[in-house]
Amino acid sequence: MKTNHRARADFLRELRALTSQLYDLGDFTSTNPDRALLEKTIEGFIEAGLLIEVAARSDMQDVIDECHLNAFSETREERKKRLSSDREKSAEPDTPDWDKYDSPAFDRVKDRLL
Repeated sequence: MKTNHRARADFLRELRALTSQLYDLGDFTSTNPDRALLEKTIEGFIEAGLLIEVAARSDMQDVIDECHLNAFSETREERKKRLSSDREKSAEPDTPDWDKYDSPAFDRVKDRLL
């Protein structure tokens, strides 16, 4: 039987390997179905680790953050911020506001009349 220390080390090592594979397939913007499947696998792996109390959530988050930094040379927060900023810059300024068409036409006409 493994010691708690050995079980924790093995769990975090496997989490590191899975997370590295995940980031090899891209970041959160990826539409790769293999990445989506691996992401769900990792979520289940983490939940199992929490259930059997093999490692703390903070230790798991540290592993994920380290793998992200190694893969993309920036933290997860920095990357999200940069990508959202890039999207805002590339958005066309004259793009119509399509959200207003979410309601039925008769409601839109009624709102204009009020």
